[in-house]
Amino acid sequence: MNENIENVDESGAEQAPVTFTQYDFQPKLFEISKKDTVFAVILAAVSVIFSVLGIWGGFKGGFTISLILLLASVTAYLLPAKGKIKPFPFLCMLLSVGVSIPFTFTSSGAVRFWSFVSVGILDLVWFVSIADDSAEKGDLGIFKNIFSPVFEGAIPNLPVSLRSLFSGREKGNKNFGKAILGIVLSLPVLIVVVPLLMSSDEAFSGMIEMLFGNLILTLVKLGLGLIISVFVISYCFTLKKEEPKEDLNNTFKGIENTVLVSFLSVISLCYLAYLFSQLAYFFSAFSGFLPENYKFTVSAYARRGFFEMTVIAAINFGLIFLSLLISRKKEGKSCISLRIICTFIGIFTLIIIATALSKMFLYISSFGMTRLRIQTSAFMVFLAVVFISLIIRLYLPKVRVIRTAFVTSAVVLIALGVGNVNSIVADYNYKAYKNGTLESVDIDAIYDLGHEGVPYLIKLAQDENSLVSDESHEYLYGILTDGGYDMKVTTDSDGYSVTYKKNRNMGLADFSIPEYRANKALTEYVKKNSDFIGEQWERKEQSDYDRVYPY
Repeated sequence: MNENIENVDESGAEQAPVTFTQYDFQPKLFEISKKDTVFAVILAAVSVIFSVLGIWGGFKGGFTISLILLLASVTAYLLPAKGKIKPFPFLCMLLSVGVSIPFTFTSSGAVRFWSFVSVGILDLVWFVSIADDSAEKGDLGIFKNIFSPVFEGAIPNLPVSLRSLFSGREKGNKNFGKAILGIVLSLPVLIVVVPLLMSSDEAFSGMIEMLFGNLILTLVKLGLGLIISVFVISYCFTLKKEEPKEDLNNTFKGIENTVLVSFLSVISLCYLAYLFSQLAYFFSAFSGFLPENYKFTVSAYARRGFFEMTVIAAINFGLIFLSLLISRKKEGKSCISLRIICTFIGIFTLIIIATALSKMFLYISSFGMTRLRIQTSAFMVFLAVVFISLIIRLYLPKVRVIRTAFVTSAVVLIALGVGNVNSIVADYNYKAYKNGTLESVDIDAIYDLGHEGVPYLIKLAQDENSLVSDESHEYLYGILTDGGYDMKVTTDSDGYSVTYKKNRNMGLADFSIPEYRANKALTEYVKKNSDFIGEQWERKEQSDYDRVYPY
């Protein structure tokens, strides 16, 4: 909009008018159709299901179902009518479904956390691919495809997406926005009014508890789902409707290869010195490297250095990968000296990975298996595969290291989740103890495995060694008094009682295969061997008495 303003100088003489231009800084809204509105409602409903079944369900079976449902809903909205599906993004989508499964199969917190991260990354790769055929390729391009639509699109576009949805040109969209606004505004009032009505009348209170259970918690779940839905809708609108931004010309030509070669040469000399020192373990002529009176034992050798080697392997990956990205290239390849040094560092890393894994196998055979040992070993296998692809990329630039990393990590997580690392640990330690490989069994460690450890506590409770069986019974007694299963032991000064909660059935949201198996095994054992409960109760009573009256 232009506006002419009279211009008069100090003498009063009239000058040529000055033109001012007014700019409208309001962001442009998205064109929203009825299809967009329908899918927005569907995405909001799925987000609420994700909140109720997934997050509040304890990241179990409901989380698996809600992740797959969310993937299907977003895919249905973004998938073009005649879109070309690319092989790698399609593989990412399939792997994301596979990585969603471990939430039902394992209670390992680490596996669940990294599975959630992996699902998010794989799904974002898939969504960008089906929404934009011109998505960038390459190791850096794939990171841009993942993060740019989120941090440069969905988050900044949150207000635009909501205004577009609720203030569209079509009358239906306006009415829809007003209706949603009214519903949202009613929630705070309901939080105050409904509890007052429940306190005033038993019939109304009973009806609300029957329908909703904890009403406040229900409203919190609903509110969290709506918050998630705002981001999901904004992300989908951004991919579907926003025009791709033009990239600015990149003037960065890379760092001088001499700098990188010199830097990596110093690191390589340090690694050569390390390899030279290892001769002390194999040749007596180099034994002076070891401390005086050093005795080579399996436990001392295996115990030291594994986790340090894991960190070194991760650092080396970053060094080589970053060097390849920022080095000056000729015809798409780095200079030969840089590739040779990176190859040496890569091979050295594979050697220390093999050494670290051999250390861990020795350590496990001597002291048993734990979740951390298995998970870190799996991470080393993942690093080994990625390093092999990285070494190949030094000579074949078309090899995609990040794609290899995504696929490998997904496969490893599926193996750890479906194979159930907690069950593997418990089964190995139990069998190693029974066949004499381990002289003793760490019952504390088996108990710490959670639901997966319960069936093995039951087996150890029937062990011939009275110390093992008594300690196992003590843990089972503690589990029963916590009441986390289908039965609960209640105690007081007069005695104890066992209550079977027949009405407790795991629903869709909190279903977990390890919990189901533990529940079944514990129920059957208690029904056939309930005498140990009385023995443990008497021991606890005596222990409490001795603590109060020590003399």
